[in-house]
Amino acid sequence: MNLTRQKQAADDPRFQTWHKLVVAEAGFSMLDIYGRHKHGLHIEIIKEFADTVNRRDEAGSLHPKAPISALPRRYFREIDESDIPNHITKFRRDFSDFIAANRQTIKAKQVLIDLHVSPRPVAAEYLSVIEEILKEQKDEAGIDEVVIFE
Repeated sequence: MNLTRQKQAADDPRFQTWHKLVVAEAGFSMLDIYGRHKHGLHIEIIKEFADTVNRRDEAGSLHPKAPISALPRRYFREIDESDIPNHITKFRRDFSDFIAANRQTIKAKQVLIDLHVSPRPVAAEYLSVIEEILKEQKDEAGIDEVVIFE
């Protein structure tokens, strides 16, 4: 698996067909940008999807409607950075659930991870966990290439 980090570039046409992992947040968000503007989904589908992921407090996917999955918003909006270590175990489980869903159902070979909710960088703790899990599961994940937007 080729794993790289780079600056956010949501308009890069290279990622059009890639499966995206974003934050479950409707409105002015990466879910909205990828869902509505890149894949033509109606805003009501996006809102319902975000609400479901957040209500269940677990990863979810729009596959096969669109190549988009999401993690709960609470990790990025409702948790202070100083409190992230107390939530890492659950975050690890949610990200691992996404990898399992990809392996079993989605079967994406290329995954773009864009967990931005603001212009600020994504918390380093989350990025480290993602990289760690991807390196641990590289042979079992069934993914050829992952790009993580920092």
